[in-house]
Amino acid sequence: MTRIAVWQPGMPSFGRAVAALGVFDGVHLGHQALVRDAVALARTLDAASVVVTFDRDPDQIVAPATAAPQLLDLDQKLSFLGDLGPDAIAVMPFTPELARTPPLVFLDEVLLDAMEPVCVLVGCDFRFGHHAEGDVVALVHYGSDRGFTVVPHELVNAGGAPITSTRIRALVAAGDVSAAASLLGRPHRVRGTVHHGRGAGEGIGFATANLSVSPYAALPAHGVYAGRVDVSGITYPAAISIGAPPTFPGATDDFEVHLIGFAGDLYGRGLTVEFLERLREQRAFSDGAELAAAIEQDVARTIEIDSL
Repeated sequence: MTRIAVWQPGMPSFGRAVAALGVFDGVHLGHQALVRDAVALARTLDAASVVVTFDRDPDQIVAPATAAPQLLDLDQKLSFLGDLGPDAIAVMPFTPELARTPPLVFLDEVLLDAMEPVCVLVGCDFRFGHHAEGDVVALVHYGSDRGFTVVPHELVNAGGAPITSTRIRALVAAGDVSAAASLLGRPHRVRGTVHHGRGAGEGIGFATANLSVSPYAALPAHGVYAGRVDVSGITYPAAISIGAPPTFPGATDDFEVHLIGFAGDLYGRGLTVEFLERLREQRAFSDGAELAAAIEQDVARTIEIDSL
């Protein structure tokens, strides 16, 4: 089982290790390849395999107003990283003090304090330290001086372009959740907490769960989607609405989920919603009957997609 530790100075070292170092938002196919290579190399070198990551996107500290939407929250990221089989995950709290740390000081006081690296694997575009001044070249030189090797991992390509978190975020923002899933290796997901909504859906026979999400959650473009939601270990197909519904002027709920086949109270619960395919754009309907007919079509198509 993978050990997960929030790293603090003075904690016991992970010892002799092969490290995979990165932010790893999304844990997409490229990240997966890098971590699996680190795990495999550690076995050949009789060393521990340690993933080193941060508890948040560094931009949330460095430039919070322009920080990118996140493809996973921290718990999800750690779960997916753990599924790749490393011996340990070291979670570095990203603080304003860490953001001001020069690159080589970061390596001395964080990386070498946490372990005795034999080899460090990073993406070939990896940056670190104050103002992201450190790069792979600096890391290679540092490793040569400190007695460990560095493997710059080439980015994995798909569809004629590298797989990156930035590319996946753009697909999600455009509503192309199926293309995003092909690069993630699984459906894009968003976790939220159910709160009381307008009750309009229940009034036309399609009760919805209204979700509140983190301000940094990567929600897809406005529209209606087919997806899935897990409730207490049971997965339900779900018709998902993103964006305030134009049929109801003044509505503020912009993330609503109709769980097909579910009956029960979800208020206050946390739900993870998977997005499978975009069904249509948001549009205004003339009355409740027309809206109900459209939702019936959305539900039928969702069931069909879920069964594929």
